Amino acid sequence: MVPVISNFFSFLGADQADNALNPIYDAITLIGPYAMAIVVALGMVYGTILGVKMAKAEDAKDRATYQKALVNGVIGFVAMLILIAVLYAIRGPLSDWMNS
Repeated sequence: MVPVISNFFSFLGADQADNALNPIYDAITLIGPYAMAIVVALGMVYGTILGVKMAKAEDAKDRATYQKALVNGVIGFVAMLILIAVLYAIRGPLSDWMNS
């Protein structure tokens, strides 16, 4: 599998896979913290909007619908945050693995 990936990077114009991985590593290093901050900020806004809608709902059926949407939103944002954090955390070992 690794030779196929190395050949693919060589096809993209890199003399070695090391040179092709540097921009990817740099992009993950640069974007990682900002992406986590954006996910947290969007999660807070989304949660606040749904929380207000749930509090203003007069019918129990609407309240249950907003509650389900709020729980699903929180689960989704936590999952995205964890995946971004894992990608940011393994960027070094992933780069080492690709270079070997």
